[in-house]
Amino acid sequence: MPKLFAVVVATVAEYYEYKKEHPEHDLAQLAWFEEQAKKGVLLCCGPFVPPDGTGIWIIEAETIEEAKAIVDTSPRAKDGMLSPAARVVEWNIHIGRDLFIKE
Repeated sequence: MPKLFAVVVATVAEYYEYKKEHPEHDLAQLAWFEEQAKKGVLLCCGPFVPPDGTGIWIIEAETIEEAKAIVDTSPRAKDGMLSPAARVVEWNIHIGRDLFIKE
């Protein structure tokens, strides 16, 4: 049975400068989000407010290793823009599970 994983996103200090120098990065990340959503892997995502390079992605996967492997395919990870402080944790949702997982 699939599980939900919260990716608590944190970016490296150079993230905003990198985005300025590499505008294609955000386009690639957005395309990755859309691709993962179409596959049914990424259930929702978004930045925290005010924008500071942090946010959350909710991923459906069988194991935490699979969830981490999915995150590692993102442009944010591939470009080295994810901070070591970013975390992938299993999310034991109590209320609203039916919004994410159709059993």
